[in-house]
Order: sequence, then structure tokens, then C-alpha cells
Amino acid sequence: METLTNFFAVRPVFNLFGLRLVWCVYLANILIQLYLGMSAILQTLAQRGISWETWWPNFIPALLSTIAQLLIVRLLLEVAAIVISNSRTPTR
Repeated sequence: METLTNFFAVRPVFNLFGLRLVWCVYLANILIQLYLGMSAILQTLAQRGISWETWWPNFIPALLSTIAQLLIVRLLLEVAAIVISNSRTPTR
């Protein structure tokens, strides 16, 4: 119960191994979402007789948003890792 309270109170809950695990799970999630989204788009294009080369410029915003999400989450995880590593060292 204390872990749940700390999580919702935005107190540090994870250690460095937990942050690595969160990153791996998030990375797998983003890859699966990207694959499912692109395959659905390509299937819809094929059903309507549109070649993917014609529609290729519209893939760029989808790829950029995925890259931006990855960068933001990575930045937040690095900040969390710095906070955790600084909490282990004694303050003077």
C-alpha cells in the first residue's frame, strides 16, 4: 500500500533496475504500436488500391511523433535515474 501511495504522490518508487525495466517495456510497447498502426494503414491503402509510395509523405508525421515520444520518455527516465542516484549519496 505504501508503494501505491508513493507512486500517486509522485515520490520516487523505482530503483535503477526498475527504470531499466520500465524503459524496456515502453520500448516494446512503442514498437508494437508502431507495427500495428503501420500495418493497419498499409492494409487500408491496399484495400482502396492506393500504393504506399503515393502515401509515403504522410508516414513522416507518424514516425516523428513516435520518435518524439521516445525522446521525451527517455529524458524523463534519465532525470529519474539522476534523482535516484543522487538520493543514494549522502548530502553534506
